[in-house]
Amino acid sequence: VYLFIIKSIVPAVGDFTPILLDPDTWTSWIRFVSSYNVFTVLALFKGLYLIFDLVCMFLILRLSFDDDPKGRLNVFKFWMFNPVVIFVLYIFARHDIIGVSATIAALILAKKGRKYWAIIVLAVAIALRFFPIMILLPLIIYLARSKKDYIALSIIGVSGLAIVEVFSNVYYGKSLIFSLLNTQHFNYILSAKLDLMIHDRIFLFIAAYFLIIFSFIHARKKSFDLLLNYGAIIYLAYVALCYFHPQYVLWAVPFLVIVFVRRKPLAYYHWLQFGLLMVVLIYWGDLVTKFVFAPIDHKFFIYITGPIPIIERFYSSATFVNIFRSIFSAVSLWMIYLIYGDNRRIIDDGPAGD
Repeated sequence: VYLFIIKSIVPAVGDFTPILLDPDTWTSWIRFVSSYNVFTVLALFKGLYLIFDLVCMFLILRLSFDDDPKGRLNVFKFWMFNPVVIFVLYIFARHDIIGVSATIAALILAKKGRKYWAIIVLAVAIALRFFPIMILLPLIIYLARSKKDYIALSIIGVSGLAIVEVFSNVYYGKSLIFSLLNTQHFNYILSAKLDLMIHDRIFLFIAAYFLIIFSFIHARKKSFDLLLNYGAIIYLAYVALCYFHPQYVLWAVPFLVIVFVRRKPLAYYHWLQFGLLMVVLIYWGDLVTKFVFAPIDHKFFIYITGPIPIIERFYSSATFVNIFRSIFSAVSLWMIYLIYGDNRRIIDDGPAGD
């Protein structure tokens, strides 16, 4: 939806797609930076990201620590100086921050007990970006007080996708949902699997996701802080178990910065996550490694040997990256374990600043 709106405002955006899909990264980069008004378009994109970055910052401050100014200050610091936020928005330049801001707005409404509005806003977030659907179930479980609520909130929750589906059929003449289900992006969710016999297999993230949901269902006290913790757990599980792009890590950050205030060691593991992510970026070649530094000295960074050829001189670059990818998963799973420890504290002692 966001890209559709942007293309309507700045039609030149569509001209960059075939350039960026060129398998020759060196050629595609030259064509990209030589394109008409490319830097104006990039400035428009990143300017909008800055606005939503600030919106997210102010919204996150309202999620927790209502009576704890120091806690809020720490949340502010953890968001403003978060390496994932800075990298995804201003270097990798991905638009996920818009969906993230809508998701945080939905959470604030949930905190205030505005259950129907919370799900409506989350439905909008889902229409903007598919990822908020991962917290739809826990949010419904947190908000629902009766069977009627479960039914109504579930219908509202998927209404965003339903509206986009109707629009897609009318405007493009094809189904968005079935197109989405058949894209590689949906297959990322199913990428980690345990093959059993013949056609029988277990999709690990799906199994893990519902284990997390069942855990939340059976929690004795479903406080708002506990809901936020489960949001962090879900998105950490996704990046730990599934194939992902760097911007997907951003979805965990609004939840994590709240947890960091209570569990500061988690912040160090998050920095370790980011460091490992920078190694995992080698997957995507020159465009997201050496070309990122081209504005500093384009003559040097364009012609310098990229990381993949250097690694290949000594070892398989794919194996090298996957070793660090495995450590990234281990760190993410360990963070989930630590957050579960925080869950026990919240349940036993009550929420902090809720």
